[in-house]
Amino acid sequence: MLNYIRERQERRPIILEGTSQGLKHSEIATQLGVNRRVISNDLRFMRNNGDPELKEAQEAQEQIRVNKPSAASMKNERFLNMTGITFQEKSFRNMIDFNKHVLMKILNSNNQHAAIMRLPKNIRKTLKNNGIITNGWQKHEITLITLDYLLG
Repeated sequence: MLNYIRERQERRPIILEGTSQGLKHSEIATQLGVNRRVISNDLRFMRNNGDPELKEAQEAQEQIRVNKPSAASMKNERFLNMTGITFQEKSFRNMIDFNKHVLMKILNSNNQHAAIMRLPKNIRKTLKNNGIITNGWQKHEITLITLDYLLG
């Protein structure tokens, strides 16, 4: 029992350093040459005992996480560099092109609201969620961005 406590105390500074650097539990475990569960148990023990250095390390880890660009933003940035448009803009354009025949019927009708209300509910919901038609409940119409894309 005393040997286990001594081992935990020896692992503690390395765990705190790894946590403050933003390393995963598996990476810390690899450094120490132990199982990942040992690291998880040690962290749980330190959390339950209110270790103040662990709180500081977790705050440092949070700062690293906030400043680190996410994988999704990196993919979006790479897509923007390749095509000149963002994922959101591309999906918006695809949605308009896919529903162009429906949108043209709405534009050619005298009453856009009535034409939109004649559409099946699932299509109306999809168009609302993608910002192609307005999201109001009283008067539905095609958004200005969609009009610019269709007529431009």
